[in-house]
Amino acid sequence: MISPRSHDFASPDKSKMQALPVDCIKDNSTTDFDLYVEAAGMLTLYAQAEYRWSRDELSRLVASGHQQLFYPTVHKPRAEVYLKLHRLASLDTESHPRLRIVNLTAAAAEMTRVLYDHEITPSIIARTGEIAHAMVNCIKADPLCITALGLLVNHDEYTYYHSARVAAYGLAIAVFMGESDEHKLRDLALGSLLHDVGKSKIERGILGRKGALGPKEWVEIKKHPEYGAAMLEASGLGLVPQQIILHHHERFDGTGYPHQLTDKEILEEVKIAAFADVFDALTTNRPYQVTRTRFEALALIRDRLLPNLHQESYNAMVELLAGKIRKYA
Repeated sequence: MISPRSHDFASPDKSKMQALPVDCIKDNSTTDFDLYVEAAGMLTLYAQAEYRWSRDELSRLVASGHQQLFYPTVHKPRAEVYLKLHRLASLDTESHPRLRIVNLTAAAAEMTRVLYDHEITPSIIARTGEIAHAMVNCIKADPLCITALGLLVNHDEYTYYHSARVAAYGLAIAVFMGESDEHKLRDLALGSLLHDVGKSKIERGILGRKGALGPKEWVEIKKHPEYGAAMLEASGLGLVPQQIILHHHERFDGTGYPHQLTDKEILEEVKIAAFADVFDALTTNRPYQVTRTRFEALALIRDRLLPNLHQESYNAMVELLAGKIRKYA
């Protein structure tokens, strides 16, 4: 018999509840909303918000005759986010790295779409962490797999795929430079995947503009690092992901934003993410810029941008795209 986890014996009004099939709850996932079990016509709290599930417990629920649980209608937005996250394709962890990285960036792009459309919940952060971990394992296996990433995407999809490619490029650079610590690499990937989340607070018409932005629109765009940091302040992210979100537009000479930091004030992980961010932006098909190959983008960075970007990241990307193996393998 399943025992409820509640000391509150007042049964909620079932007309104000929504059903959730137990088979929609995934093993090792976290539900961000209260869930109630029904017995003898009464609803009793079974799992409070932020409860982590196990396969054994889900099996016991079904074996006890509980095919569905119930959540308050006021929690419907969070339940919808949970369902969207776990309808994403299972993360590819087995195929060749060059196919795997393509599949993982597609999953990350769908994750970003959810981020833009819903409030940030622990489920979203957890799922992003899973994608980051899978990307770390993929790129540690073969940093050259980044050459399989498509250069051009539909303009309307840029926002969603950009962060995924920034994470992939940043990880490849870090691994090439000799970083092997999985925790550090995961932090780099997590911060990169979330680096533009503050843009979800920017008017969609500005983000989707088919031409160059005006001065007032650039002022608004430049607020996105601070928006993102504020959105994730209580998420439990570590220092490195938070710094990537807040400072990926800082430049070595202090002309960046939002805090005009200089070279020595910027974490190396932020420098790597910032380089990857610029590199991907330059190689993406945008209505207001010339389409560049990867090597044309590197030439532009070398000739015009490098004094204010990370030299070591530039060197690593040149060698990676030339097909070199890990520098410190």
